[in-house]
Amino acid sequence: MFRTPVFAACALLLAAAPAATLAQPKTDEAREKARINALRAQVRSYRCVTKGGRKYYGSTIPPQCTGELVEALSAQGMMLFRIEPPLTPEQRAARESEAKKAAEAEAARREAAKAAEVQARRDRALLQTYSDEDDIERVRQRALASNREAAAQVEARIAQLRQRQDKLAQEAAKYKDASETPHKFQQDVKAVAYDLSLQEQLLDSRRNEAAEINARYDEEKRKYRELTGRK
Repeated sequence: MFRTPVFAACALLLAAAPAATLAQPKTDEAREKARINALRAQVRSYRCVTKGGRKYYGSTIPPQCTGELVEALSAQGMMLFRIEPPLTPEQRAARESEAKKAAEAEAARREAAKAAEVQARRDRALLQTYSDEDDIERVRQRALASNREAAAQVEARIAQLRQRQDKLAQEAAKYKDASETPHKFQQDVKAVAYDLSLQEQLLDSRRNEAAEINARYDEEKRKYRELTGRK
């Protein structure tokens, strides 16, 4: 289970190091490696106490210490560091689960902080944009006027297309059989119908946009009142 004291000590120290330490600049990593090497150089023996209470010592990790907590000792018998035993499958699963939960919690915290920062920027922009609620209403009315103008243009186009459809219908009545209608005439009928369908969809979009404009400025007015402490 333990290959060598060196590898075991490295594994222990690296596993115990916090994530922030591992992410430090190379100069800090070099410093940490030097510290580990200094500890390794002082090791003169290893000791463990089995579950049965028996102690084992050795210049290398005794075979009897497999699966036990091992202490690395200096020449004076002072403990330099501990080498944890390998995790059981259950312990490994529990640790991975805890790490996953911690990572998810950290991700959620960062997302919340990011959302709060975005909202703070929006709030500052809102206060910088409007001097009072009347400003919000003026901007709303300009947006609605622009929307009405665009909708009126679409309605005018729809009226033209419907007039064109009526004329085409009158022309179509001149033909006794639909098969006698010229190809270009048929294409015109289809083109007008297609364009009319697009314009009607666009008009619906303009009408929906008006509702969205009102909803947006209602929310801006509500938020403005909240930020300025007004009811």
